[in-house]
Amino acid sequence: MTRTRSPRRRVGCAVGLIAAVLVLVGGTLLADRVTHSLAQDVAADAVRSQLDATDPQVDITGFPFLTQLARGTLDDVHLTAPGATLRGLAVTDLDVVATGVAVHEPRGAEHVVATATVPTAALEQLLRERTGWDLALTVEGEGLAATGAVAGVPVGVTLDLAPAGADGLVATITSASVGGFTVDAGLLPDGLASRIAEVDVADQLPAGAEVTGAVVQPDGLHLTVELADVTLDSL
Repeated sequence: MTRTRSPRRRVGCAVGLIAAVLVLVGGTLLADRVTHSLAQDVAADAVRSQLDATDPQVDITGFPFLTQLARGTLDDVHLTAPGATLRGLAVTDLDVVATGVAVHEPRGAEHVVATATVPTAALEQLLRERTGWDLALTVEGEGLAATGAVAGVPVGVTLDLAPAGADGLVATITSASVGGFTVDAGLLPDGLASRIAEVDVADQLPAGAEVTGAVVQPDGLHLTVELADVTLDSL
């Protein structure tokens, strides 16, 4: 004689099956979120070490995370840090968006867009290194003003900085003075005009980086840099 399961027993089996599914799904979600959090912490530690970044924060977007991890490529990674050092150049307000990020060696990304501010003090140090003269740098409107003395003669220049792609920045002198008198930039002593034109940040950027934005702000120079097929070790 065939035994028929009671409605109560069938309901009990269904509830048990649903509970098992919920446990399985819940466990997978928990594993995804825990792994996601750990990956963000590991990435932040790597950036902190590589770029001497201050309090870096990493946000890995996209869900589920485990699927991205399994294929070895993360869709989008967003990094922010109040401060960092790029090959000796101090920057503030670092903001990086990377896409197609490889999780295996060599770790890197297909495309990166980074913005950061080079403080006026860092630009001033760069100007002194490139010109060899003790010049003070200040922000003047949308440009920069450099003042000092060359061979005992007071000099002053105002200059604009513009993005130049793979060449970094281009500096253009918009006015010049010697001894308080306005002169042509070519009359600046000791070849100062050509030296100032060499002021750039290209040496502090990874190979292949392109400067696509440069805006002078009250606290320094706000840069936008783009890179393609970059590795973490090259930063």
